[in-house]
Amino acid sequence: MTKNQQLLAKMGGSSLALLLSFSLGQQASAATLVSNLPPTTTSLSIGGAVKTDSWLRSSFTTGGGSYGYTLNSVTLQFRQDTADANLFVRLYENNAGVLGNLITSFINPISISTSFPDGANTTFTLTTPQTLAANTSFWLVAGIDGLVGTGGEYSWRGTNSFDQAGEPGWSIGDNSLFSPNQGLSWVPSTIANAFQFSVDGTVNTSPPTNIPEPGSVVALLGLGGLGLASRLKKLSTRA
Repeated sequence: MTKNQQLLAKMGGSSLALLLSFSLGQQASAATLVSNLPPTTTSLSIGGAVKTDSWLRSSFTTGGGSYGYTLNSVTLQFRQDTADANLFVRLYENNAGVLGNLITSFINPISISTSFPDGANTTFTLTTPQTLAANTSFWLVAGIDGLVGTGGEYSWRGTNSFDQAGEPGWSIGDNSLFSPNQGLSWVPSTIANAFQFSVDGTVNTSPPTNIPEPGSVVALLGLGGLGLASRLKKLSTRA
């Protein structure tokens, strides 16, 4: 390899490293952020019905992580009685104990257990991970859209145990609620203290770093190219 080729390789490597440094966003470690699923809890109550006229919700609160958290999925103790394509699991803001704005909707799994009575741990994923602020409460809501009194039915298992596990500061609220009218009004659920679920994602260990716009990348490469051309010209002059 000639000196010019060696220099080109070094410059190319430097440019690549620079671009990679821009593309690296927040660093994170995978974690179950909070959970009251078995075996954390073994005290089960009957499942709450999830239908067009029976929406359920349960809350959780994030810990005090300096850079917040990233939500990837939630896992519910869930059973299918009658399938319905309009089943949903959604995440809402908490507004002084009531539902705030809709944040995101999860993707339903391909299949859900029909095993009676407990069903199975069922994971609902996100297409795009969702950033969660520290020390903030949220609501998980499960229901079926459609004409009230029609459609399929599922069961979200509940528990009267207060046991839970997860990252420091995280908690699951003991305030499960039920709506007979698709969220127009809510009353405390008589089924359980909390429905069973886990929140799965990452603990952010550094603040997000914005990836440069394409024009900025081109400009950086252009500057690198100018520098390379200058070095090659100097080498040619010395030869």
